[in-house]
Amino acid sequence: MKIVYVFFILFSCNSLRAEKVNDKAEWENGANILVEGLDCWYNMDTGLWETTSWWNGANILTALIKYGSDNHDESIKKMLDHTFEKTKEFEVGEQDGKEAWICRNYINDFYDDEGWWALAWMDAWEWTGETRYLNMARSIFEDITNGWSMECGGGLYWKKGLNFKGTISNSLALTLATKLYLANTKDINGRSCLQWAIDIWQWMNEVELFSEYGLLQDGIRNRDGICEVKSNVYTYNQGVVLTGLVNLYHITGEEHYMQRAHKLAQSAIQHMVTEQGVLKEVSCEPERCKSDAEQFKGIFIRHLNVLNHYSPQKEYTAFIEKNVNSIYRDAMNKGEVLPGVPWNMTSEKRSAATTSSALDAFNAILCED
Repeated sequence: MKIVYVFFILFSCNSLRAEKVNDKAEWENGANILVEGLDCWYNMDTGLWETTSWWNGANILTALIKYGSDNHDESIKKMLDHTFEKTKEFEVGEQDGKEAWICRNYINDFYDDEGWWALAWMDAWEWTGETRYLNMARSIFEDITNGWSMECGGGLYWKKGLNFKGTISNSLALTLATKLYLANTKDINGRSCLQWAIDIWQWMNEVELFSEYGLLQDGIRNRDGICEVKSNVYTYNQGVVLTGLVNLYHITGEEHYMQRAHKLAQSAIQHMVTEQGVLKEVSCEPERCKSDAEQFKGIFIRHLNVLNHYSPQKEYTAFIEKNVNSIYRDAMNKGEVLPGVPWNMTSEKRSAATTSSALDAFNAILCED
């Protein structure tokens, strides 16, 4: 039986659109093809997916949890259990001059990696009700909060020992904090989860992480005592914080959180698209995206979908539909191939990351019966 909690983030997938029958058939077919593709890359020995790195695995898991929840697919729960048991103690191979080591309970050198896994386990708990997943998310968040410092006015570091404070590490922590607060986790490292979220958002605004177009830039770095914003913009940075802002509005009732969420989403839809209005990773598409960027766009759609379910906008619904249709008809050649990074054309560069990124988009448009 599917677990349903009182807080709104676990929305039911009631239809917000009048769909054409042939569109929905394509969407269902596309989602099934993507799930089958991910299954082919799943490594039972590691509990991870071939062709991707550590943090991508958490996002693949997140997309599959959403698919499994909406489709009442119990096989996903079995995979979820297997992945948890295999990855909570994982050997990281030698790299960048660092000897191989054991990563336990998802604690590693990168606070954003930890945030991705914590959010995945929050979703697992929300679906299954199994407290082991919630406890893991709490434990991870406690380590993340150790990354807070007053260098450059506050904020969380991206990597332990590095003076860069990434937008993504802070956005993940903000959203995670709100979800933990709604799950009755009140205090971590001497501060309430709600206060952590509020403080992170306040800091992001005080250091002017937003570009002239209203897009979140990549982060801030201390160079010889001067705090400089790294101006790169990526789609996932525009997405992750949306769920946190929706939650902050839900918790506090303060309208400015919802207003900023809509402003950020609309800026991304306006400035990070192709000429046809399909979401684009503007920094690297179509051929220059490295493995990390293969995951980014689906993350944006995932969190835009949360905003759209809590505060529906025809603009968002039409945007999601446009992207899914483009993925299926152009990037997947109507189901003949798996998609690459671009969503408006086929690509030879395909991976579990590009596949799960597309699944995020299909999850956003397909609705539970």
